[in-house]
Amino acid sequence: MEATTSPLVHIIRHGQSLHNVDRGYPHRDPPLTDAGHEATKQIKISAVPDLIVISPMTRTIQTAMNVFPSIGSASPNGTEVQIWPDLREARDAICNKGISRADISAKFPHLNFSECPKDWDHPPHTIEAATTRAEKVRGRLKELSKVYNNIVLITHRGFIAFLVKGDRYDVCETRSYRFGTDEETEADSLRFGVNVDTKAQQDFGPTVLVPHTPQGSSNA
Repeated sequence: MEATTSPLVHIIRHGQSLHNVDRGYPHRDPPLTDAGHEATKQIKISAVPDLIVISPMTRTIQTAMNVFPSIGSASPNGTEVQIWPDLREARDAICNKGISRADISAKFPHLNFSECPKDWDHPPHTIEAATTRAEKVRGRLKELSKVYNNIVLITHRGFIAFLVKGDRYDVCETRSYRFGTDEETEADSLRFGVNVDTKAQQDFGPTVLVPHTPQGSSNA
């Protein structure tokens, strides 16, 4: 088997949730719709993950459990799973607010929510804070990539816009990235770009993630 030349980060946007079809959805932490459950079961990535990192929201956790059913088995031999509050959405709408650590733990008792605050009391969204949070996530991923070769991130469209350059993600969409080399991160053309949501110029580095194109791939 050909070895992976560099560690990869596979980003998945959660499946269709109630707030995606009811724009006036008035409740916190909406779950996937029936269609969202079905669609997320069809998501495939190009490698077997050795670490799965999930936003602490019902829709992202349900997506993860549908893509990787072993997450729901609580098996000690399954892929390592971590819950990161920093993967939360980058907007303050009620649908993007989570529930307390006790409540989310009761819904998914086999997962570890110890990194989550006791209550969902994150500060109000700002572009500056989201940009800083994205760099913190990339830095943490880069450090973990010394140990893990294929990391899957399951998160939200708005936060993905701060995390990587590129077109807006659709529900269930997945793309793979590698970390830029030292030489690449010095190039402004790679590190700087437009945030697809804010339409503002943003620094996506210094731990910039670069779209990964498998060797030998064509139009497959």
